[in-house]
Amino acid sequence: MERMVQRLEDFMSGARFAVFALAILVGFKAILLLALVTPTPTGDLAGFAEDFKTWCFGYDPATGRVQWAHTATMLLEPVVLGAIVIGIWRQPLREAMAGRLRGHRSWAVAGLTVAVGVVVGLGVYVSRDGRRPPGELPFPAEALRTSFTAPALDLVDQDGRRVTLEGLRGKVVVLTAVYSHCAQTCPRILTELREAMAALPPPLRDDVTVVGISLDPERDRPEVLADLARAYGVSSPAWRLVTGEPAAVEGVLDSLEFARVRDPETGVIDHANLFVLVDRGGKIAYRLALGESQQRWLVSALGVLLSERAVASARP
Repeated sequence: MERMVQRLEDFMSGARFAVFALAILVGFKAILLLALVTPTPTGDLAGFAEDFKTWCFGYDPATGRVQWAHTATMLLEPVVLGAIVIGIWRQPLREAMAGRLRGHRSWAVAGLTVAVGVVVGLGVYVSRDGRRPPGELPFPAEALRTSFTAPALDLVDQDGRRVTLEGLRGKVVVLTAVYSHCAQTCPRILTELREAMAALPPPLRDDVTVVGISLDPERDRPEVLADLARAYGVSSPAWRLVTGEPAAVEGVLDSLEFARVRDPETGVIDHANLFVLVDRGGKIAYRLALGESQQRWLVSALGVLLSERAVASARP
């Protein structure tokens, strides 16, 4: 036991550990840079690469953008850690360099191998995390299906254009409720919707319209909602963030049963986090909420409703 401890101390205090650690950091940094500048591939590696970029860079598949603050942090961490390693193991590294690192190449190769293994492991973990967990039931499309007539809606979107459900007849509509100054669940609502839209095949996305009804119509005028849309990289006609006269908006929210309570002191609105899906015929088909399984169900529900066009056209 004492011999093992001594060997570990020798390894940790010598150049071998420093070379090993620096190789891991250099390898990881190189992979990050390669992933950042390389377009997302197609084929079998597409899902892996997209999941890895999402985890490391805050990548948004819907817009192709990354969050640069998140990206800068990921890229700077290996540099900072490398500087710390060089500072602490400066003398052993000098001695190793004087010997041209003979005898330490195997540790450098081992470090690069570990870096690749860590990246692959992260990618596999993130990919599996986004799939349906073992044992989770598939989307119960028939059991949850309803057929209530959607209430009337006549509001204006972020571009000042009129929006009615009657005008969206023939499309699948996702109704939700958000407001521009929300810092709690509204970002999650918009993000989940954006990810759900991105998960749909491109030809089908044109048949889906997201209608985000303002919970704060007195403040959320069209120009404010336009800023919100730009912040999330979304735009009409696929995304209609709508507002109007407070009484009209509140009436729509009530008819859709979006529960909400405003704190009179802070102005924060505590509200239901719902997705109301309206089919092509103007009927409310599903009501879903936030959550991992619900997000997967959201994509499945959209697929069910989108497929109904083919069914309808096949009827005599």
